[in-house]
Formats: sequence, C-alpha cells, structure tokens
Amino acid sequence: MNKLINPTLKAKRQAFADFLAHSAPFLGEEATEALNDLVHATTETGKAGSLTLTIKMKPIGGKAGQMELETDVKAKLPAPTKGKTILFTTTDNNLQRQDPRQQTLDGVRDVSQESTAQQQKELRQPEQRPAAAPLRAVG
Repeated sequence: MNKLINPTLKAKRQAFADFLAHSAPFLGEEATEALNDLVHATTETGKAGSLTLTIKMKPIGGKAGQMELETDVKAKLPAPTKGKTILFTTTDNNLQRQDPRQQTLDGVRDVSQESTAQQQKELRQPEQRPAAAPLRAVG
C-alpha cells in the first residue's frame, strides 16, 4: 500500500481547532457539551468514561471542491453506583420495608421517624440565641 503524500505545506495546513471554530462550529459546540458531561460524570462517579468524535467525509460527485461531512459525537458516561435496598416479603408476596414477622414496640420509632420528629420540633421551637452584647464606642 502506498502512503499518500500530502501536497499541502505544513505552514498552510488548517489547525483542527480552526476547522471546528470556522467550518464546523456546531460540531465544536456538541463536542464541548459532551466533554463537559464526561468530566462531570467521571468526577462524580470516580469511574472511567470516553468521548468519541467521528467525522466522515465524502466528495460530492460532479461538484468540484465540495465535501459532504457527516459528524457524530458520542460520550460514554460512567453509570453512577446504585445503592441497595433490603425489603421484606409479606404472605401476599409483596415487598415492604418493615419485617412483617417482627413485633413492634409501642413508643419506639425508627430513624426516619426520629428525623421527621426532630425536624418538626425545630420548626415549632426556634432556637433561642443569647442577646448580643451592646456595641460600645472605642476612642
């Protein structure tokens, strides 16, 4: 296979960034969005991801100097780690948070009930702060 020799002098070649900025700004914007999403997702999850930019180019037959571009930007974002939940089965084959075989004790609340009760208490009784000392003149 013969290697194609590029007839364009290196000094006259268009930089890829210039191509994105001037010839395909929509592609640059799409790639920027995908890159930002990828950075956010990898930072949040601590997992790897990838960004793929595809540019397909085809000369348009019969029209000298015209090119047809087909572009695609794909970001493969890492999925966040999902937590697990433990549920209990009932005799009717349903699932619920509380174990139906365990007795409940009157007056005992679970953590979610305690948190709700604490928030309601704080809303009802605002915290009393000590009065600030009066300001005095310095001089």
